This record gives sequence, C-alpha cells and structure tokens, in this order.
Amino acid sequence: MRKLIEPLMKDLNVIFFLFRLAYQISKTYLPIVITSSIVTALMPFLNLVMMKLVIDELTGSRRIEVFIWLVGIVVLGNLVLNVTSRCLKTKVEIKNEELLNGFDAMVGEKIMSLDFQMIEDPKILDLKERALFPIHNQGAMYRVMEYSMTLFSTILTMIGLIAMISMLNPLMILFLFLMAILSAFINKKAQQVMFKFYQLLIPVNRKFSYFGNLTSDFSYGKEIRLYKMDDLIMDRIEDYNHTTLTVFTDLYEVLGRYAAYSEVMMQIQIVFVYLYMVYKVIVKSIGLGDFTMYASAATQFGQCLSQILNTYMELSQMCRYMESYIEFDALKPSVLSGKETDVPMDNLTLEFKNVSFKYPKSEVNVLNNVNVTILPGEKLSIVGLNGAGKTTFIKLLTRLYEPTEGAIYLNGVNILEYDLKEYLALMSVVFQDFKLFAFSVKDNIVFNQVEKDETIIEVLREAGFEKDLANLPKGIETPIYKTFEEDGVEFSGGQSQKIAISRAIYKNSPIVILDEPTSALDPMTEYDIYHRFNELVGAKTTIYISHRLSSCLFCDRIAVFKDGQIVELGTHDDLMKEGGLYQEMYQAQAQYYI
Repeated sequence: MRKLIEPLMKDLNVIFFLFRLAYQISKTYLPIVITSSIVTALMPFLNLVMMKLVIDELTGSRRIEVFIWLVGIVVLGNLVLNVTSRCLKTKVEIKNEELLNGFDAMVGEKIMSLDFQMIEDPKILDLKERALFPIHNQGAMYRVMEYSMTLFSTILTMIGLIAMISMLNPLMILFLFLMAILSAFINKKAQQVMFKFYQLLIPVNRKFSYFGNLTSDFSYGKEIRLYKMDDLIMDRIEDYNHTTLTVFTDLYEVLGRYAAYSEVMMQIQIVFVYLYMVYKVIVKSIGLGDFTMYASAATQFGQCLSQILNTYMELSQMCRYMESYIEFDALKPSVLSGKETDVPMDNLTLEFKNVSFKYPKSEVNVLNNVNVTILPGEKLSIVGLNGAGKTTFIKLLTRLYEPTEGAIYLNGVNILEYDLKEYLALMSVVFQDFKLFAFSVKDNIVFNQVEKDETIIEVLREAGFEKDLANLPKGIETPIYKTFEEDGVEFSGGQSQKIAISRAIYKNSPIVILDEPTSALDPMTEYDIYHRFNELVGAKTTIYISHRLSSCLFCDRIAVFKDGQIVELGTHDDLMKEGGLYQEMYQAQAQYYI
C-alpha cells in the first residue's frame, strides 16, 4: 500500500505546486478550467438519456409531438453545451498562453537570481536542463494542468455512469474496472520505458543544443570559417542525430507493442458488453431504448475508466519530469544578502583580511591569505601572470563568491552584512569577458533607466566613441548585432570596449574596476584606453587588473599577485628598486611604455 500511496502523494505535491503557480500568474485561470471541466462532464448524459427516450417513443406510442419535443431538446441541449464548452475552451487556451508566458518569465527570473558560482556548477546546469527540457520540448507543465482537468472532468462523468449502470447490474462495473486496470498496467509499462528514454536523452540534448547553437551564433562565425570548423561541428551534430534516432527507433518499437496489447483489451471489453446487452434484450429484461442507453453507458464507462487510468499514468509521467523543476525552483542563493542597507557612498576603505578562497568541489586554494587595504580614492593596479588569482580577487570583492577563509571589510564592516544590491551599487565593473547585449547602444548603457540622449552621447564621447557614433545609421538607437534587426551592427573589439566603458562611466559608482577588459587589444591601444579612463574616473577609487602593465605608471600602488598571494605591494618606483617579479615583468614590456 505504501508503494501506491507515496507516488500518489508526490504527484499531488507537483499538481498543487503548479496550480499555486498558476494562481500567482492568473487569478481567473482555475475558475475557468473548473467550469469548463464540469460542462464537459455533463455533455454525455444528455445524449444517453434523450436517445433512450427517443427510441422508446419510436418503438412504443410513436407520438409525433413527443418525438419532435425530444429531438428539439437533444438538438438545443447539445447546441448550448457545445457552444458553452467551445467558449470556455477558447478562454482556457488563452489562459494557457498567459500561463506559459508567465512561467517562462518566472524561470528567467529564477535563473538570474542564482549565485554566479551556481550557474558555473555542472551539476546545477544538468539540473536546469532536466528541469526545462521536458517543459520546452514536451510541454510538461501545460500537460500536467491539462491532464489534471481531464482527470477531474472524466471522474465526474464516471460517477454519473456508475450510478446509471448500477441500476442494470453492478457486476458489470467490476468487469469494466478489471479490464481498465489491465489496460492501465500496459500503459504504465509504456510510460516507464518513455521516462527512461528521456532521461537518457537529456545529456545528449545538452551537447546537441550547444553544437546547434554554434551554427547560428554570429559571434563564432569568424573562427568557424577561418579554421574550417564546419566539418567538425556537422560531424558532432550528425553523431548526436544518429544517437537520438537510434534511441527513438528502439522506443517506438516498444511503444508499438504496448499499444497493440492495449487495443486487444479494448476489443475484448466491447465484445463482452454487447453480448450481455443482447442477451438482456432477448430475455426481455430491457427494451431497445434501455439497450441503447446501457450499452452506450457501459462503453463510455470503460472508455472513461481507461481514460482516467491512462490519463493518470500520463499525468504521473509529467509529474516525474516536473519534480526536477521543483528541485530547481527550490535552489536558494548561497551568497546571501545582508540586512544593512545604510551603505556608505564616500570615503570608502576596502580591506582584505586573511582572505583565502578555493572554488566549490576543489581542494586547491586560488587565493592564499591575502591581506591588503585599498584607501579612499586610491588607484590600485593589480598585476601578475595568468592564473595568479587576479580575477578571483575581483570576484570576491564583487561578491560573486564568498571567501573560504577570512573576510572583506568596507569601512570596518564585513561586506556580507550589507544588503547585496546596495553594496553592488557601489561598483562599476568592466570584466575581461564583458558582454554586450542584442539591444540598442543606448539600452546597453542605461538598461532599464530613463535618460536624456544628450547624457548618453556625452558618456560615449568621454569613452572615445564619438567618431564611431557619428557613423552609426541610427545613432544611439542602433541595434547591436543582427540577432533581431537586419540593420544591427557588429562592433570591433575596441568599439565594444568603449561601449562597455561608457556603461561603467554612466553608472557613476564610487568604486570602478577594470578587470583586463583590454586583453584582446594591443599594448599601445590598451595604454591609451587606460590613460583616458584614469582621467575620466577622477578621484574615485579605481582598481585596474592586467597581466600587462599599462596602468601601473599612473596608479598610487601596485599589487603583484603570484600563486594566489600578494608577493609585492608598493609604488612603481619602490617595486622597481626591489628588483623582484614586478621589475622583471616591467622590463619585459618596457618597450610599450617608455
């Protein structure tokens, strides 16, 4: 019994979860679908009862006026019920679209709410794929709602049929139950096969989606053509297609056998019902009108019972898929927001105190016992070879991750105590792998804020984008990339860099961070950009990160990272006198800065 109850309770949890979700999105969804289900449940009984009365009249008194009334009631009743049902179903379809759109928005909001470290975790990515694949490719969420309402409507119909058939012979209900259970058992086996199939296909689909996206993502176009990667990509796609086709072939062969078994059971049921009804007519226990009504009721009862069991099997299958979404929805950010909203906006002192960090599921520290204080208005350059820990330092400062050991303080208060959004408002950051969005130039700078065009043009001018802007067909309204607009523009690395810097300037935060955003540019261009940027930020606290040394000459201090530690800290002149790693790096690049 426990094995039967536990799956049922799991299914009910999923159903109630989704209906709560539906209520959040649309308050009128549930009343409409419940009303539609009740109308659908009533429709069979009009024809069952009225056809009996019509046949009884035809085989009995044959009164024309009664016959006309009966036919009129059948026609008018069906017209009213069908029109009402169609109107309600149209409203349900509209609500379903509203529901799915609202759900997609919730999914997007959920993904954006997750910690940066979570969206880098392969296990979380696989869970996301398991959660969203059946929703987008099988309509799992829509089907749970649809099957639930179908189940409700069919159960109402079956209750009426049980009452009707019981007046003839209660044992017939037992027989129909047994046949339906056997049919449901067959369908259950088919559903188990299908569930295993989709679980097997999920990792293949994730890989297939990646290579499929490569063929349509313009940003990969140059590498694909220059390195002749099209053959490699198409070979991978063909391999995944072959794997998918093989699995589908095996699946449909098995499902075909189960469908044949189910059809045999249905035919046995129909033959038995009609033989019994014919016998009752022969022995004159029932008339032709009763024969028509009971035979139709018995047939519909068997169909309803099979539909209930089969729909529940389908519903249970979809609930299994939706369990992954519920697990995904239950994910909570591990980087929690503090409660302190009174975040200082000036005279900011940042202090790393005994900070060490290792990435989740790693045993190796990326940062080891880092201690440094960044004073108000200070210009700090962070340098070091690739992999020294420079970017990780910034990830901790911007709370994308939290220290494994030690703490970071802002004006003496642990940054974990501050409200996360208020704390992040202190910082304008341009990352090494900064992204521009397929929006207009304007929206890439101000995002959802309302701002005068003159202000946006001014920050673009300050970032050195003035000449580029003059050549754009729609000015600041020019779309970036051709993802949505044919007149979209593909910017060069330098142009993209200037837009990203404009975004940071516009935010006007008291702390500005450049995390190797110019690594793809030549040293002289990098130096010019850093020098211009240094003039723009004025007295703001500024952190420059680079494995090159463009920013070092005008910075107040330089922190040299090696193997996750600050091995040197001081001014340019002091570090040159020490004759350590900084001097070695600077002399190797001196031709660009002297």
